[in-house]
Amino acid sequence: MGRRRSRWLFGLLTFIGFLVILTSGTPTASASSVSKGEFLTSLYSLLRLTPPQGAETKSTVPVTRLEVAKEVIKALSYDDLLSFVDVEGLPFPEIRTLKPEDRKWVALAVSLNPPLFRGDARGNLNLTQPLTPQEWSYLKTTIQAYANGNIRFYREKYFHPHLTLAIKKWGFSSSLIPKEETPPREYLLQVGAYEERGRAERIKDWLTELGYPAKLYEENNLFKVRVGPYSQEEANTVLKRLEKQGFPSYILRQGGKNAVQDFTGPVFSLALLFDPIDAPFHLEVSLANDQILDREKTSAIARRHNALFALNASFFTQAGEPLGLLMVNGRVLSEPIDGWYNCGITAQNEIVFGEVKFKAEVRTEQGTTYPLRGINRMNAGNEIVLYDRFFGPKTPAQEGVECVVKNGVVIQVGQSQGNTPIPANGFIIHGAKEGAQWLLQNAIPGQRMRVKIGLYPRIETPQDLEKWQKAKYAVSGGPLLFWQGNPGPFGQFNKDVVSKRHPRTVIGETQDGKILFLVIDGRRAGHSMGLTIPELVEELKNYRIKNALNLDGGGSSTFYLEGTVLNWPSDFSGERKVSTALLLKKR
Repeated sequence: MGRRRSRWLFGLLTFIGFLVILTSGTPTASASSVSKGEFLTSLYSLLRLTPPQGAETKSTVPVTRLEVAKEVIKALSYDDLLSFVDVEGLPFPEIRTLKPEDRKWVALAVSLNPPLFRGDARGNLNLTQPLTPQEWSYLKTTIQAYANGNIRFYREKYFHPHLTLAIKKWGFSSSLIPKEETPPREYLLQVGAYEERGRAERIKDWLTELGYPAKLYEENNLFKVRVGPYSQEEANTVLKRLEKQGFPSYILRQGGKNAVQDFTGPVFSLALLFDPIDAPFHLEVSLANDQILDREKTSAIARRHNALFALNASFFTQAGEPLGLLMVNGRVLSEPIDGWYNCGITAQNEIVFGEVKFKAEVRTEQGTTYPLRGINRMNAGNEIVLYDRFFGPKTPAQEGVECVVKNGVVIQVGQSQGNTPIPANGFIIHGAKEGAQWLLQNAIPGQRMRVKIGLYPRIETPQDLEKWQKAKYAVSGGPLLFWQGNPGPFGQFNKDVVSKRHPRTVIGETQDGKILFLVIDGRRAGHSMGLTIPELVEELKNYRIKNALNLDGGGSSTFYLEGTVLNWPSDFSGERKVSTALLLKKR
């Protein structure tokens, strides 16, 4: 009986031991490792995000360090950088044993600032090992910094002695749509300073009755009456109103007490720095399909011209008409707009920035002249406008007098409704009202007619004047972001363009003579929110900018390099068709 009991007990113990062996092959969370579910739940909580559908938040399987890297990067939406990381030269031997796609995840994890992982004393990352509670405790501090927007990625790629590509992403926000920022109310208007308190109080009461937020301040034995606070724009408006109401005042700044909350991103940018000295490349401007009233993708323009690099350029109308100054291969195709700024380019890759004056005239063989007000646009009335082959095959439909000039000789003149074929080796002058009468009286078939066009910088310096005289290409835009190393002036641009966050395209010149092409992505939550103009100015300071011009942005912003669009254009339909592009081509 005792032997049977012993055999039975021995068999039971053997069976239990066998079960232990079987179950030991299935990993379970223990005190020495963190489960995947625990990790994911804590990760999304730290980042103030809702776990995506299908997230394994209840998994009890231990999470490995490699899985940690992937999950953190995906939660941060920094996986858009995987194509830009460099896996070569990483000082971690175990990298060689990983799959090529896993190497990129690890390379990105260690390239973040602060890095997600650091090697141990032996230089190992131990990527296939489970994450321990102690390691997770340290890691939470880094992830909390990420959650507060303190995260940055930067990489430079030197793919030619004259060309450097800089890839940057910074910041993080759990909010898909950033709150619209209102201008900070940090300005007061001082209406007066009085020795008698009673008089100051009467002034304050009058202003209060008029609807102003007036207060009394006692400083330096004087009683001062001030109204506000206001934003800078509001303060300027109130200043004028007070003047009209008999209360002269001046503006005081409080020192930014009510400044808006810091923007935490994220923001993604691509920059190409081009050293033009003795470079085997040529910078130029190209039209969509080589005509004014058309649009074409930046990448298509680049491929058609066999360009190495391309960037979208001018603002344009829905029909594709470029706005502001446009010069292609020495020919002015569109005149400048007052208050807008311009970038000119010479055949030697010199660039020049600033406002440009436009002076043009039509001259007959008898020497009579008439001002030319526009090029390749609709006649605004009572003026003369020129159309050449870049406008398209025909003039626009509009009433007036048209003068057809071929090889410098007037072919015909008369009343027209437009839609007149434009000669390939000539142009058409359209006149309305007084301009029409001048053409009828002075343009004579068989006689010569020519057009003279001049561009002059509004602020003339010898160097700028010489560059504008040599310019072969030019584009227009705004605001002017930097001038001679100083921010602005921002000009009279639409408030939404300046104060709201958008994708941005910039051409600039650094202090050491390099040409900067910059694209900031925007309107894509997780990837990049875009920048306001003041924020863009702050970012440009990192490139030691001397001069810089804001070009067309929004859905137009496109960065093309070596056959590929590298940025994420904001239109969900993909790359937008534009009217002009800046091209960098091999000579």
